[in-house]
Amino acid sequence: MKIKLFFLAAIFCISLACNAIAPVNQPQTSSQSTSAIGYDFSGQTPASPEGDIAAPTHIFIHKYPIPSDGFVTGITILNDTDSLEEDFTLLILRPIGGGWKVIHRMDISEEDQVSTKAIDSNVHFKISLAVTKGDIFAHWQFGDTGPIPLNDEGSSFEGLSFGKFGISSKEIEKGQVILNESFSGGRDYFINLIFEEAP
Repeated sequence: MKIKLFFLAAIFCISLACNAIAPVNQPQTSSQSTSAIGYDFSGQTPASPEGDIAAPTHIFIHKYPIPSDGFVTGITILNDTDSLEEDFTLLILRPIGGGWKVIHRMDISEEDQVSTKAIDSNVHFKISLAVTKGDIFAHWQFGDTGPIPLNDEGSSFEGLSFGKFGISSKEIEKGQVILNESFSGGRDYFINLIFEEAP
């Protein structure tokens, strides 16, 4: 009996010593930096708050380069003013000679948005999208109307978003190349990528 008590006491002392050396539940600190990439629409009112009203099969390239290698973890979008259910496709593009290669494709549904009553909606991706420095993003819509408020060609401030019509869903699959031809405009779209630098 004495041997058993001594054995239990010894195990207890060893476990206390181990906990002192390697504490459990130690909070981990993250050195990752999160930022927004795209047109800075904070505190601004779009000229077209309802989004696109006649842009079927359009792609819009947003020329805001990603500053370093990292991950896109979601998007922030200003909610539009209409009550239509409008889906769109987010694309991550890598510049190549004469155009861009589709690196990632994410189909975004209105149901993915956190709240349509708030001013902004955040959509957080279940799987982060790996990106490299210099990548840009785009969005594509199949229907006439789109959910992203904007400043059009006549009301833009930065004008770094350019459009092209007649693009099919097959042309924006991962690995496809979008040629830098026949784009026009110069708009501001009220959408940002949520970006995290690589550790």
